[in-house]
Amino acid sequence: MARSLTLVGALGYRNLRDHSVAFEVLERLSKADLGPDVVLEDVSYNPIAVVQWLQAQPPDQQFQRVIVVSSIERAGRAPGAVSTYEWDRVVPSDALVQQAVTEAVTGIISLDNTLVIAGYFGVLPASVTIVEIEPLEHEFGDQLSAEVARAMASVVTLVRDMVHERSLGA
Repeated sequence: MARSLTLVGALGYRNLRDHSVAFEVLERLSKADLGPDVVLEDVSYNPIAVVQWLQAQPPDQQFQRVIVVSSIERAGRAPGAVSTYEWDRVVPSDALVQQAVTEAVTGIISLDNTLVIAGYFGVLPASVTIVEIEPLEHEFGDQLSAEVARAMASVVTLVRDMVHERSLGA
């Protein structure tokens, strides 16, 4: 039976308070026994480099599922709110893809840009789940806001359960 690999990727800014929450999630998940078919990875580097990394995976090590954890501001959400959804795989016009690439090469780290660019190049598997945490604090530092810190345990449990459900064939 072929392996069913899952990538759990953290996307954000290190040392930028609540925008660092994805790395804390990965750190906590690294202490859990998720099994040999789960890869925990910082995917915050340039989206083109993420595309190249995914393209370079040998056929027997390509991911069948990707779960991306990120802190991102969305209108109407309270700080610390957690949202999950399946990526709709919609890639915008070529002009908007080019804009995403331009932002990426200038060093902007963005969940939306990473999805647009990786989607454009067709390197993501059919199953891509996004876990977003609404940030509050944007200053440099390593402390999460109280609102985001309170969400940590539930986010870690949520992602661990997503991985476990997949491993059971759900």
